[in-house]
Amino acid sequence: MVKKLVTVVSSILLVTLLLSACGNTATGEATPTPTPTSQPTPKPTTAAAGTPDASPTAVEPATCEVYSLTIPVRPADDTDYVKGVDPEAATFTIIEYADFQCPACSAMAPVMSEFLKNHPDVRLVYRHFPLSFHANAQLTAEAAEAAGAQGKFWEMHDLLFSRVSEWSELEADAAQAKMTDFAEELGLDAELFERDLKAGTYRSKVERQLMEAQQLGLPGTPTYIFEGLVYPSDQMGISSQGLEAFLPLVRQLLALQPRQYTELPPVVLDTTKRYEVTVQTSKGDIVFDLDTTGAPTQVNNFLFLAQEGWYDGTKFFFVMDNFAAVTGDPSNTGSGSPGYYCIGESVGSFSEAGLVGLVPNGQFFFSLGSDAAELDGVYPVIGRITQGLEVLDQLQRSDTVTSAAELDVVEKVLVTEK
Repeated sequence: MVKKLVTVVSSILLVTLLLSACGNTATGEATPTPTPTSQPTPKPTTAAAGTPDASPTAVEPATCEVYSLTIPVRPADDTDYVKGVDPEAATFTIIEYADFQCPACSAMAPVMSEFLKNHPDVRLVYRHFPLSFHANAQLTAEAAEAAGAQGKFWEMHDLLFSRVSEWSELEADAAQAKMTDFAEELGLDAELFERDLKAGTYRSKVERQLMEAQQLGLPGTPTYIFEGLVYPSDQMGISSQGLEAFLPLVRQLLALQPRQYTELPPVVLDTTKRYEVTVQTSKGDIVFDLDTTGAPTQVNNFLFLAQEGWYDGTKFFFVMDNFAAVTGDPSNTGSGSPGYYCIGESVGSFSEAGLVGLVPNGQFFFSLGSDAAELDGVYPVIGRITQGLEVLDQLQRSDTVTSAAELDVVEKVLVTEK
């Protein structure tokens, strides 16, 4: 059972791109941003007894910060080459940063073409991200631009990817000659094409797009950005199935944006009062008392979101026996958030069933057994169930993020002052 722990450490939520085929770490120019996952996941249970936990033993003060799920990628403009069944009518944009010498990029080119055929409302914008350790990446990017100037960017794009074995290992002069051969094959003005390559006519455009990729912190190729949301290749894989699975998630997350907050939550917690929380679910009510002393900032966050109705209608998208049941994401994708995160104050132990914890992105969970102890020091305990513990046993089990209709629902979260 693969299990990971989660900590949000950046003010901008980027999905980590760790593509082994064409990573950019060798250049030292792009640094990947750690990814907050959407559910708490325990460590492997096979660890030897007495192995020290990597979690800090001291309680860190809480910090909250506003962030956006999307990254500030430049919108498509008339300098870009766009592909799709009907690019002008497309309502959804994918921006790809790629390298013609990247094996994963060439493998995905026909996959993306088929994906676009299956989704007429989606358009693809191609941008250059030539990696420094690919000797002919810059040349081929400029070749595609030179072909584009003569109206055949996508024809050269397809040719470069489909016949990469013919040019990837060539020395500079031979590679340039091969580009001219391709231009002739495509019916271009080969003399103009060759002159543009030798003069570096499109070098600055390619370098600008490379700089964009580096400034965004993209660590490798291909990088797909769905309406500002980076495709998580390390989690979903580089495949047609991954793209198909990610597209509806993006649509759901974008639909959540109007509800997200642009400021941190106000102080609504009064530590002199006692708060009782009733979570009305499709399987019955769960009641717990909030602990207002151990993690006041985190509890304030939960209290604010509960009073705002943020949790109403959310699903238990992750339920694993003897571990945890997670809910609290209005997008029901497992990746939604209120537009900010809070970390720290990781007090208490989840060593038994019935404890309530809070994830940095505002989602909350109930411990279901001893495996949840692996979350000690990672998330704060914010409460303990006083009624409805048996409801946890009735929840539909699901250890993967899913939108399946059979998942149980948090119908409403009610807070009562005592």
